[in-house]
Amino acid sequence: MDRLPRLALGLALAALAGPATAPAEEAPGPPPAPALPARLTLADALRILRESSLDVAAADAAVATAGAQVRSAGAIPNPALGFGVGATWDCPAGQGCGHPAWSGSLGDQGALSFLVTGQRALAVGAAEKGLAAASASRDDVLRQQTFLVKRQLAIAAIAARAVQVTRDEVGLTREGVARARERRRAGALSEADVTRLEVLLGQTEQALDRAGEADRQARTALALILGARGTPAEFTVDAPELSSALDPPRLAGATRASLTADALARRPDVAAARAQVEQARLAASLARRQVIPAFSLQAGYAQQGSPGNWFTPPTATFGLSVPLPVLYQQQGQIGQADAAAQGAGIALARLEAQATADVAAAWAALEATRSACRRAEGGILERSQRTRDLVAVAHGRGEATALEVVDAQRTHVGNQLDYLQTLAAYWTSVFRLEQAVGTSFLP
Repeated sequence: MDRLPRLALGLALAALAGPATAPAEEAPGPPPAPALPARLTLADALRILRESSLDVAAADAAVATAGAQVRSAGAIPNPALGFGVGATWDCPAGQGCGHPAWSGSLGDQGALSFLVTGQRALAVGAAEKGLAAASASRDDVLRQQTFLVKRQLAIAAIAARAVQVTRDEVGLTREGVARARERRRAGALSEADVTRLEVLLGQTEQALDRAGEADRQARTALALILGARGTPAEFTVDAPELSSALDPPRLAGATRASLTADALARRPDVAAARAQVEQARLAASLARRQVIPAFSLQAGYAQQGSPGNWFTPPTATFGLSVPLPVLYQQQGQIGQADAAAQGAGIALARLEAQATADVAAAWAALEATRSACRRAEGGILERSQRTRDLVAVAHGRGEATALEVVDAQRTHVGNQLDYLQTLAAYWTSVFRLEQAVGTSFLP
């Protein structure tokens, strides 16, 4: 066998063999279920969210997929190597036609065309914008999940505080009932007055039961958002930063206009939409660029016979293959790409309008709940407690009726629980404003 045919055969076998493949690696699974600490702080909750959230893990997988698509978009077609062997029969002897015929070919599969026409650059650019959109979408998932965690942690913290408030009121009411019963035995108080105070005690105990149930439900919901599976371990929420309606320092001096500008500049869903607009524009440019015929370079070699007795002497050929775009010029793909670009632009405009509306709504809620909390913290709670205490003292001296005691106690308990509900609404509005802007005011 001549040297050139042997070389061509070796190249063909090497191409068929392909590169050695690495052992298959096991695909990563979902993140493990988190272990909740006995005292859960806001910083703990956010750390657990980043490490254990299934939604964030799914978004990470989408980012990895987009990264692989970037590599695929930039892949240059592999060259094609061909090799053939044949024979000629029924020919006069001595003319070399009895020798095997060898042929080989090499084509670039359009690789050069893919590069010089700019299609690869456009494809890679569109895929990179897709990766940017996936990364921003991942950040948006974290933004949404962070709001849910912060809101639920505030609800759980304030629910625990409501339990403590009602437990303290139950203790005070029990002491009042005990004193009333002693006075009743001494003949200084009527049975009706004692009964009214006992009814108040029963109502306060019911309020404690409801507060306890709300506390358990709030902690269970928080554990679920953090990715706990099965029955979560018992834990308490430790969030002293949520104990009053004091604005976080990062929110000081902010206005609705400044927060709206921040939202349009930094919200990850808006950033993802902008990247998708650029991706769609690049895809439309690529569709137009693909009208340029994708030419292929080809090289060939053939021979039959041997030196001095050639039937077909060594022959090298070079060629160019060009499809003629006479029947179809990518009209469908161009139309689809243009429509996708238009749709991406509309989606971006809609998201920018939504971001503006979100900030306005969250700002209005923040102002309303902050005012209500400040009024309660500025005097309502203190005055209602003082009134309750004064009436209790007066009742002990026989200067106030049991009805007045019951009314003062109910009013004070109602004021405290109303304040806690408003405080929860205030922190929810703070965290909703964080969500609307795409930033963090706390921590």
